[in-house]
Amino acid sequence: MTYHKQESIVEKNFRRALEAGGSDLLEAINQLMSARPGIRVGDTTVTAYRRIHEVLGSFLDFATRVASKDEQWNRAFGKLSVELARARIIVNYQLARNQISFDIASLLNAILDALENELRKKSRERVREVAENGRTLLDALAVSVYMHGKKR
Repeated sequence: MTYHKQESIVEKNFRRALEAGGSDLLEAINQLMSARPGIRVGDTTVTAYRRIHEVLGSFLDFATRVASKDEQWNRAFGKLSVELARARIIVNYQLARNQISFDIASLLNAILDALENELRKKSRERVREVAENGRTLLDALAVSVYMHGKKR
């Protein structure tokens, strides 16, 4: 069962930062790392986020690497789809276990949605850009979780 809530300003800024990068990315990062990030970290545990960060970070780094090189792009395209699915599973698994908040899961899924959209278009350069922006936002979210999440 999936429920949707109205998208917050933070989520709108986050999605814009994924697409545009630049000053939008900087604004979203500053917002996430502030003392009041504007998202509900809630019961998100540092351990659960660390697991997600490892899988998503590896996927985003891989996407950036293969999208940067023409000769690797065609060979790795199928693997990117598999790794994207794997990343989506770990996010939603931790959400289902109540280890991360719905807000955190929404932001992580926004990264995956943006990458999936560019993969469907087979836009190598945009995959690289979105993966780089996504990795930066993933790391900024980690700071927010470490500052405001549960330490168990």
